[in-house]
Amino acid sequence: ALEDRPSSLLVDQGDSSSPSFNPSDNSLLSSSSPIDEMEERKSSSLKRRHYVLQELVETERDYVRDLGYVVEGYMALMKEDGVPDDMKGKDKIVFGNIHQIYDWHRDFFLGELEKCLEDPEKLGSLFVKHERRLHMYIVYCQNKPKSEHIVSEYIDTFFEDLKQRLGHRLQLTDLLIKPVQRIMKYQLLLKDFLKYSKKASLDTSELEVHSMCDSSQAVHDMMNAGALQGLVVALCHRFKETFRETCWF
Repeated sequence: ALEDRPSSLLVDQGDSSSPSFNPSDNSLLSSSSPIDEMEERKSSSLKRRHYVLQELVETERDYVRDLGYVVEGYMALMKEDGVPDDMKGKDKIVFGNIHQIYDWHRDFFLGELEKCLEDPEKLGSLFVKHERRLHMYIVYCQNKPKSEHIVSEYIDTFFEDLKQRLGHRLQLTDLLIKPVQRIMKYQLLLKDFLKYSKKASLDTSELEVHSMCDSSQAVHDMMNAGALQGLVVALCHRFKETFRETCWF
């Protein structure tokens, strides 16, 4: 008789209403441990950091290409064909030290950034190591207002003719603003790189990001306030302080 059987045997082991007796039900074992969750967050942060680094390298390649349009396009053609009489002596002001910036990024910095894809921890120290090289941007921005004034006089005539001959899509003004945009882009990408490094609990030196943040701010100041005497010298002292808060998350 049923009443004589142990009560535990009365439960149908296939009964979905009794999950504790269903051997195929792993719902009670599916929750992750705190260690697993921490590792998952770290892995996610490392992936995001890698994406930031990839964007940095890919946009650096685009940047070098765009600088090449200026140096190997406009500048080379003007050197070969000459410039209008009323523009003689002004052509060097138009381009400033963009040739210097282009050569360094093409011949050295792009390759060093690409190496960071294999060793991301070198990224911050790379910027710090070449901090003085980044002063090229300060010089470039000091010259930018004078350059813009000259370009505006010839943008629809002489430079438009060169643009058509070179087959470029962008105007010269769009290309000459690239160095300014690039140093701002460095700041944004390095902030993201630092953020995901910190989330992954990786060691990152403060100075490694401060140098780029302050370079970016110096360029911003230069574009808004014009040529500021002594800014290049003062820049080194500002690296550790001015943007300390905004560089950390």
